[in-house]
Order: sequence, then structure tokens, then C-alpha cells
Amino acid sequence: MIAPLPDIPESECTPLVRQLLDIVRHLQDHIQELEDEILRLKGLKTRPLIAPSPLEPPPRPPRDPGQKRPGSAKRLKTAQLTITEETVVRLADPPPGSIFKGYEDFVVQDLTIRPQVIRYRRERWQAPDGQNLVANCPPTSDPTATLDRR
Repeated sequence: MIAPLPDIPESECTPLVRQLLDIVRHLQDHIQELEDEILRLKGLKTRPLIAPSPLEPPPRPPRDPGQKRPGSAKRLKTAQLTITEETVVRLADPPPGSIFKGYEDFVVQDLTIRPQVIRYRRERWQAPDGQNLVANCPPTSDPTATLDRR
């Protein structure tokens, strides 16, 4: 390892001193290259080439006042979703004289992991008059569900 050159005060940096410092730096670089070549020829690991890190990162350009950061714009999270089902929810009893003004959308994303199969075991009774009575099925949470009546 070659020792770094000491800093020379500006008052002592004459043109001759600057020229000699350049020659010494050039010779140090050349010696390092030759040492790396020797190590390579011997099959040993050479010194890794690591770029020097900048002392200061480059300054960011100033933003206009009132301008937001790039990428911070508000975007709709449901804009990229594909709607697979659309249901119109009607108002139960609009007051008389009300005017229809369109729809207000509300998107719900649901994930179904597994099917749900429920067997309802409805009670059957026979009344004293001979009539058969069967319990009603409870309402389901899925309006598209069908009941297999077996």
C-alpha cells in the first residue's frame, strides 16, 4: 500500500511543486497497476476497483411553491379493478316529489378463498289435521346462492 501524499499549503504550492506532485501521483498509480498485474499473474486476488463516493450528493432542483412531490398525486384505488358484478340498490321509500339524480358508486372488493356448502336440516312436522309443516330456510348472505332441495 502506498502512503497518500500530504496536503501542501497553498502558499507553498509553486508551479514546480505542483508538477512534482502530479509526477508522484502518476508514479503511484503506475506502481499500483504493476502490483495488481503481479497479483493477477500469480493467481491471487487483486485489489477491487471501487469508485470513490461523492462527498456531497448532487443538490435537488427546487420545486415551485405549492407543487407537490413527484408521485404523491392522489389516485383512485378502485380505478384498476375489473367490475364483475353490478347491483342497483334502491332507496326504500323516497319522499313524494323527490327527483332521481343518478347513482353514487360504492365498490367493494371481496376475495373468496373456498366454497361454502351448507346443508340446512329443516324440521318437518305433521300437524294433527294431517298437514305437513317444514321450517323455512334462513336468509343467505349471498343473493346468488341457490338452494338444492333434496
